[in-house]
Amino acid sequence: MKYDYSNIDNEDREKWEKICPTDEYRVYSGKEVDLIFAGILPADLYSQFTSVFVSASSTDNGKVYYMANGNRIDYKDRAIDQMPFGFAFIGDSISGSGILIQHGDWINRTTHPPISFWRHITASGSTKYYPLSEMPAKKEGPLSDLKIDSQNEAFGKLIYKLRESST
Repeated sequence: MKYDYSNIDNEDREKWEKICPTDEYRVYSGKEVDLIFAGILPADLYSQFTSVFVSASSTDNGKVYYMANGNRIDYKDRAIDQMPFGFAFIGDSISGSGILIQHGDWINRTTHPPISFWRHITASGSTKYYPLSEMPAKKEGPLSDLKIDSQNEAFGKLIYKLRESST
């Protein structure tokens, strides 16, 4: 696993609460990714994403952890990989730096669609609209309803690393 740290001093909790309220999740795909994340995430990051799973979880001590877990097509490996980016707020203040996990090691972090998928997607140009099994069926909901292990594990790894870097 590789961790990239980012300066996130300018993150605004209000913007993120519009994208995903606390203790909920949201799914964005296609053109929504570009519209929602422009100016919030680095363009070289979100431009790789075909869809993004966003979650926000609050703690008893007033922290709110955010994860934007993008699905990136790896044409070379003929796979779709999750690339989670996370950070935390304490009240309205950002806590520490943002962390991007690359080459994660959790189960189902990488999806290998069948060869027919690649032929169809290449011909249609619809890569930004492909439904993934590691994404929730609903576009939004409470975190308590999330039953997708790969998303929960990605979030857990981010929270662990964020806590570790802030001590």
